[in-house]
Amino acid sequence: MGHLYTTREQYAPEQLKEMKDKYRPPELVCCIGSREVEDREVVFVGIGISDLAGAIAKLVHTPNAILVAEAGYIGFPSVAVLVSPADNSAGAMAMCHQSLPEVFIDQQAGFIDAAYLGFAQMDKYGNVNVSYITGPQIRMNGSGGGGDIASSAGRVVYTVEFNPRQWVEKVDYMTEPGFLDGSPDARKRVNLVGGGPSSVVTERGVFRFAPETHELFLAEVFPWQDEADIEDIKQSFPWDLKVAGELKIIEPPTERELWALGLMDPTGQYVIANIMDRPLGKIIAEGKFNLEGYNTFLELSDRAIREVLDFVS
Repeated sequence: MGHLYTTREQYAPEQLKEMKDKYRPPELVCCIGSREVEDREVVFVGIGISDLAGAIAKLVHTPNAILVAEAGYIGFPSVAVLVSPADNSAGAMAMCHQSLPEVFIDQQAGFIDAAYLGFAQMDKYGNVNVSYITGPQIRMNGSGGGGDIASSAGRVVYTVEFNPRQWVEKVDYMTEPGFLDGSPDARKRVNLVGGGPSSVVTERGVFRFAPETHELFLAEVFPWQDEADIEDIKQSFPWDLKVAGELKIIEPPTERELWALGLMDPTGQYVIANIMDRPLGKIIAEGKFNLEGYNTFLELSDRAIREVLDFVS
């Protein structure tokens, strides 16, 4: 895989302080998440951040990876971030287009090596809820293809921004199976053919699953994270989160990864939290509530798409 590691000793204290404030959380999640797949793998991508991670992987780390979208696009170059599972932009230069059922039949047959997904709740064994949350009750989009993907894909990479509320002792509803109760062969006993979750990539580190216990643990952190930050992360979990004996130090996003991210999300829809800081917000701030502003926005997106097409052609 395209994992990139470093050491804290390579950076002066002032560099670490500068880096800590340099990157937005989605930038860290997308760029580091892109390193989780291997070249020539068949990779299922979702929408938003999970699609961005796959797109960066394709452009930077794994040019021969085959991206798959839920609606049936196979082997597309990812010329723009997908806004839905059936986004027609995925059809540009795709190798082929299957039906949605055919995609999941292929997956159940073992043709999907890895998949990118997100979640709202996760327990220590990687079981995921994206259906509903109780007290107060919140209804979400539900499984979509997530349940099938988590059941059948070779492995699942979860890419999410860190939120203490997302970690729970027991999910309110198991939308996507992880390692169930964590016991040996738990997935095999219920005939789940996929390998289960492999990692959770956040802006506060990368979490993985222990081979024997299948329990989530903190495996990798960024150079600017100190012992106090790691302790704060542990306090965010309702169980005693384990930390790797030798934490790996993640190399921050490379210029190439950030370049690819900028191409995929030129309007900052997923990377920039405040809409007024996005290109669209700046157009609004300039008072261009008319056709001129709309055309400016379209030109920005079209220019990025053409640049990607030129790159992959």
